Amino acid sequence: MSGHRISPPRVETSVSRAPKPPAELAGSANAFRQTGFLLGEDVELVLEGLRLEAGHAESASGAKFRNRVAAAVFGPWSRGWLARLQALHAAEWGDYSSAAVLTRAAADFEAAAVAHLRDGAAEWSAWLDNGGLREAHEHHATEFRLHQFRSAETLAASPGLGVVYREASEFALPHIGVTALLTASESNAERYRATFADRDFHLGLAELVLGWLLRLGLAHAEYFAEAGPSLPPMPAETGPWAERAARAIDRRDRCRLETVEVGGESRTLVVNWRREPRSPARRVLL
Repeated sequence: MSGHRISPPRVETSVSRAPKPPAELAGSANAFRQTGFLLGEDVELVLEGLRLEAGHAESASGAKFRNRVAAAVFGPWSRGWLARLQALHAAEWGDYSSAAVLTRAAADFEAAAVAHLRDGAAEWSAWLDNGGLREAHEHHATEFRLHQFRSAETLAASPGLGVVYREASEFALPHIGVTALLTASESNAERYRATFADRDFHLGLAELVLGWLLRLGLAHAEYFAEAGPSLPPMPAETGPWAERAARAIDRRDRCRLETVEVGGESRTLVVNWRREPRSPARRVLL
């Protein structure tokens, strides 16, 4: 075992909505207003979940929890937490494409944190004990050995994380159909209407992103409730928050993705797709 000491983590617990966009960003300014007005409860639920996690991280920063499992978990947990916060901010400004990319990354980070938690930081400890963090004197540098790590098994085994990862990936990758849906959403069988840097409010996309973020928060609460002696228990308020978040996700009138079979092929059906509340709800087959 290496002689590395585990130092207390520095924890930043500040969480807030995105700042108000400049007036000249007309699309973002309208998206910010509409998101707060129409989806304010979802936004506050996401923020509340992030605050609970930040409080949990702060309670884990004491001397009692300076152990390898906590140190290993803090890294991807921190990265995923920040990615979720920035995904929320991107959605508030009408940048749904970036929000999907950040959400996909957040699911990956959460899966890595869960993997470290479940295996007692075995792979992280092996990385540390085998020169993962050392002085590279020949290059006059400090070495942080890359050691590629993802937990596809966790994503595959977790219904919550797996669903978010798969759905967000469809919107985060440069697939032609989804790119058209994001940048030319008003197109139809007769006309293709492209846009560039469109940041206008879209109710369906906003509901999708906020739903993904709530699902990630619920998955985190589920897995970290079983953290054991390596981390303190989750805050008591987590249970009531999880119940409210689950009810918000289960609303049948919100935009969601469903899997359907078309000609023997598994396809994604977007349900309740609409730009404005007064617009008729559409279905989009990807």
